[in-house]
Amino acid sequence: MLPHSLDEAVHALAREPAVLPVAGGTDLMPRVNAGLLRPRGLLGLSGIAELRQWHYEGRRLLIGAGVTWARLAGPDLAALVPALATAARQLGTPQIRMMGTIGGNLIARAREADAVPVLAALEATVSVQSAGGSREFVCDAAPAAHLLPGELITGVRLPVLHGPQEFLKARTAPGFHATLALVADPGARGVRCAVGGVRPGAERTPGAERWLADRVDFGSGRLIDPDAPARFGALVAEELPPGEGSRTARAYEARVVAALARRAAERAFAV
Repeated sequence: MLPHSLDEAVHALAREPAVLPVAGGTDLMPRVNAGLLRPRGLLGLSGIAELRQWHYEGRRLLIGAGVTWARLAGPDLAALVPALATAARQLGTPQIRMMGTIGGNLIARAREADAVPVLAALEATVSVQSAGGSREFVCDAAPAAHLLPGELITGVRLPVLHGPQEFLKARTAPGFHATLALVADPGARGVRCAVGGVRPGAERTPGAERWLADRVDFGSGRLIDPDAPARFGALVAEELPPGEGSRTARAYEARVVAALARRAAERAFAV
């Protein structure tokens, strides 16, 4: 099915709830080709123009679910959401960035859903629509878990913050993937941090966030304690829920996450 409007798409999904929506297909189609999924049909979204746009809504930014990684990495959005642009530039190959979309990344089952920690740190909301109406939910550890039958992700709403933003990724061993997003909100005198990759979705670390915010001079944008990044890294690693695997694997994971958090704080606050 190839609908040409959002209204057509949600009504088609209501009639055939077993079909799977697909835009770029960079996550879905490899699973279909590998025999991991056997959908009864596909609902192509590439022809819906409104899903491929972004614009302001009041003081927030609405990014359509069909906006590609290549466009997220472009200078216009990079100036508004630098952490998301950094994540986009580091994702996959140029071909994947040209095809893959932010909406597809939100429902990807892989831990490498790099948009999720950035959006969680920004406290973005996910907009969905069905034949019965529309709603929003906060982007948290598992955005796909919030979707109800017949609902389609249409975009994300996020604030434009006038403070530093960092996104870092580590692939330090076969099969190991960790990401971390750190954003500052000078208006609220706050810091937000989310860790991805080591767990499905993303995990916020509110205790470490508050600790670091108390050591930021938001007037100058610098830390008042030069040793704060190292302590912040340790706090972020300590605050993550216990993972699976051996004690050695968990210790390794904690060291990598602590290093990412330390480096993000150093870059964000010019240490």
